Amino acid sequence: MITRTTAYQANRCKPPCNGAALSSVFALLVYCTPLSQHDAAASDHDQHTRGAPANVTFVRIDRTAYADRLRGFWLGANIANWTGLPTENVKAEPPFFTDDDWGRAVGRNGETIDFVLNSDPWGADDDTDIEYVYQAAMTRLNTHVLSAEQIADAWQRHIDLPLLWVSNLAALGQMQHGRLPPATSLPENNPMWEMIDAQLTTEIFGALAPGRPDVALEMAGLPIRTTAYLHSAWAAEFYVIMHALAATADADLPRHEQLRFMADQARKRIPDWSYVADMYDFVKADFDRNPDKTDWESTRDKLYRRYQLDGTAGYTYRYPWDAGINFGASIVSLFYGQGDYRKTVRIGTLAGWDSDNPTATWGGLLGLMMGHRALTEYFGQRSFSDHYQISRTRVGFAREPDTFTHMATRGLAVIDRMVVGAGGRIDANQWHIPTMPREIVAEPSVPVTVPWVTIEDSDPRWQYTGFKTHERLWNASGATLTKGNAGCEARITLGASAIQLYAYRSDTSGSIEVSINDGPATRVSLQTNASPNGQYYAKVYARDDLDPGRHTLHIRCADDDASKNIDMLSIIPATE
Repeated sequence: MITRTTAYQANRCKPPCNGAALSSVFALLVYCTPLSQHDAAASDHDQHTRGAPANVTFVRIDRTAYADRLRGFWLGANIANWTGLPTENVKAEPPFFTDDDWGRAVGRNGETIDFVLNSDPWGADDDTDIEYVYQAAMTRLNTHVLSAEQIADAWQRHIDLPLLWVSNLAALGQMQHGRLPPATSLPENNPMWEMIDAQLTTEIFGALAPGRPDVALEMAGLPIRTTAYLHSAWAAEFYVIMHALAATADADLPRHEQLRFMADQARKRIPDWSYVADMYDFVKADFDRNPDKTDWESTRDKLYRRYQLDGTAGYTYRYPWDAGINFGASIVSLFYGQGDYRKTVRIGTLAGWDSDNPTATWGGLLGLMMGHRALTEYFGQRSFSDHYQISRTRVGFAREPDTFTHMATRGLAVIDRMVVGAGGRIDANQWHIPTMPREIVAEPSVPVTVPWVTIEDSDPRWQYTGFKTHERLWNASGATLTKGNAGCEARITLGASAIQLYAYRSDTSGSIEVSINDGPATRVSLQTNASPNGQYYAKVYARDDLDPGRHTLHIRCADDDASKNIDMLSIIPATE
C-alpha cells in the first residue's frame, strides 16, 4: 500500500524584502513600499478586490517593462531549447561531452553543437508548447488558476501524439478516459510519475506571478501534479519559485548572486529527505569547494557517480529523462554558468541526459531577468525572429505563427488577474502587488518510499514466442515496444504482490488473454477510439491482490491478424 502526501495546495511564503528601490536596464521599477490607506483605496481606474490592509507592504512593477521581460522569457527559452536539442539524450554515461566538444559536429544527427539564433519562426517543442497551452487556457477562461477539469479540457483540445512522451503521454491517456489531475500523476496510475515532464511545462506560472512565489505555486499546483509526484513535483516547484522571484531580485547585485539567492529560496520548498534536496545541496557544496569555477565537468561526473551509479539519498536512476538526474545537471549549469546566458546554456547543452530541458528552463529564466531588448543586445544582433510556430506540435491553434509580442501581451492580462486576486491593484499601468505573508517552507510530508517499479518489455526475463521487440519507438516506455500478431505468446516470472500491464491501444489493435500462474484468463481488448493516434501507457490489466512471492504472467494473443503489443509492467516487488 502506498503512503502519499495530500497537500496539493502551496504553502504561503515570503522571501525577504529590503525596502530599497531596485532598477533594471529597462527601468522596471520593483520596490517594496508601504501604501497609506488612502493610496490603497481603489479609484475609478483601479482594479482592486479582496482589499489589503492599510499597512501591507507592496511591490510595484511597471507593466510595459514587464512585457519586455515576458518576451525575453519566450525568446530565451526558445534559443536555449533549440541549442540543447542536438545533444538530447545522446550522453547519459561516460564518456560525457566536455567544453572541447562545443563547436564540433557531434550532435545526435551530426549537427554542430552551437547556439541556434536564426530560426524563423521558432518551432514549438515540448519545452515551451504546453506552457503555451496553459496560458491560452487561462486567457480563454479569464482565470489565473486552472481547475482539474479545465486542465483536462485544455490537454484534450490541444495536446496529442506524435510529439508527446513519458509522463505527459501517460497523463493524457488517463484524461481521455475521464481521470483528472492530480490522480493522473499518482504512481499507481502513471508509471512515469518520476520523469522530467513537469519541470519543462510549468515554469511559466512563476513568470506570471511576479514577486509572489506563493501564488505561483497555487497556480502551478495542479498543472505540476498532472504529471509529477513527490520528488519530480518538488523539482518543478523549484523552477516555478525561481521564475516568480526574478521580478524582485536585487538588480544592484551581480546576476550570479541574484540567482544564488533565488535558488536558495527555492530550495526551502523541498523537504530535506528528498533526493532532489540532496542533489541541490551536493552540487552547490561541490561548486563552492572547487577552486576552478570553469571546471563544471568534474562536478557533473561526481553527480553521475553519486546518484546514477551509487543511488545516494534513495535515488534510483531509470531513464535519461528522469526528473532527478536532470535536476542535478541543471544545478551544475546554474552555478557554473554564473548568471551568464551563453555559459549557462553551453554547460547545460554539454552536461548530458535530457539536455534541452534544463537549457530551456535557464534560458527562459535568464531571458525573463534580462528582458528581450537586453538579450538581443547581449547577442549583438539587430533583431531575432518574433514568430513562434505552435502548430508544429500542438493542435487547435491557428496554423500561422504567433508572436512573442502577442504572447507577452496575453501574459500581462493573466498577471492582471493574479494581482487583483492577490489583493493588489493596477494603477497607471503599474501593478501594486502585496508582498508575501510568510517565508517559503517545505511542503509538509514524511519520507515516502513508492513501491512501484517498472519492468520494460526489453527485460531479459521475458520469454517471447511470435513477438518481436522494436527499438527507437520514442513514444513507448523505454523507447521499445514488443509487437505480435496471431497466436503470439509471452511469459515472465517475477516476485510481486501487484502487477500492472501497460500496452499501446489503437482503433486497429487486437485482443490478448492474460493470466497469472496459469489461472483463469482475462480477455483484454487493446482497441480504443479515444484518440485517432492511439494511446501509449494504457493500463490494460491489473492485479493488486497477489500473495507476495513468485508469479508467472502469461499473455496469449487472439488468433487474428490484428496487431498486439506489450509496452511494460509496473509491479510492487516481493521476495521471490
